[in-house]
Amino acid sequence: MNTPRRKDFEVFWGIVQKEIHTHPVIVDNSYCKWFKKGEASEAQIIDLFEQFAVFSKWFLLAQLMRLLNASDRESETHARYILANELGVGINPDGSTEEQPFKTRWAHINWLRDTARPLNLDPDKLGSWESSSPQTKEFIKGLESTYGSKDGEFGRGASYAIETWAAWGIGKGEEAEADNFWKELITGLEIYNDRKALSADQKIPLDFFQFHFDSEKGHGDNVLEEMRDAYYKPEFDHKKFLRGGHQALDAIHTFWLGLDQSRRGL
Repeated sequence: MNTPRRKDFEVFWGIVQKEIHTHPVIVDNSYCKWFKKGEASEAQIIDLFEQFAVFSKWFLLAQLMRLLNASDRESETHARYILANELGVGINPDGSTEEQPFKTRWAHINWLRDTARPLNLDPDKLGSWESSSPQTKEFIKGLESTYGSKDGEFGRGASYAIETWAAWGIGKGEEAEADNFWKELITGLEIYNDRKALSADQKIPLDFFQFHFDSEKGHGDNVLEEMRDAYYKPEFDHKKFLRGGHQALDAIHTFWLGLDQSRRGL
């Protein structure tokens, strides 16, 4: 690797930090900052689960599109592992699904349905398009057009941004991890369970959220390495990459802004 090219990457990395890492959905998610205080009512918790179930179920389509439109075999393989795990295939510590068993109840949407059981929600309706808010629908369509883009470079940028958002702060100390959105949801649900003095079978299980928190750092590391490798290829288009990343984060932000708006009316 020659020195000028390495210096070019350092400049590009600075742009990524400025344009992607400072997006408000990463550093100032008003809904999650509120939620982690543990002040949510049961109605507000139900609203979160109803919209998050749509995210969980319809993410499958965006993930399949990401796999089909991956710009190289490494990206395709990584996308396939994520899709397989979302569908119910076990996952290895390295993030692969090789030689892992499949169980329908392990599918993430079914796991989330089981998690929501104490809330007495209809599992047949959880995840349905009809149950989604206008903002959640806009978010899903935004994922499909960015993360699932037929332009592999645009999709790579979206993938980097999404996984960076999901892994933000993990492995960087307790204070940084406290601002990760998975941890904020976990914290809020823990306080809710304790505040309600619920019995064991009435408490909302946290393992769905904890699993994602525990696995996201690996995903974040993977997309960082993928970006670095792609940068040194002559066909890399940094403008498309950045545009894809920013638009994907805008879509995610729409989802959380929708929840922040609806919780104020509940």
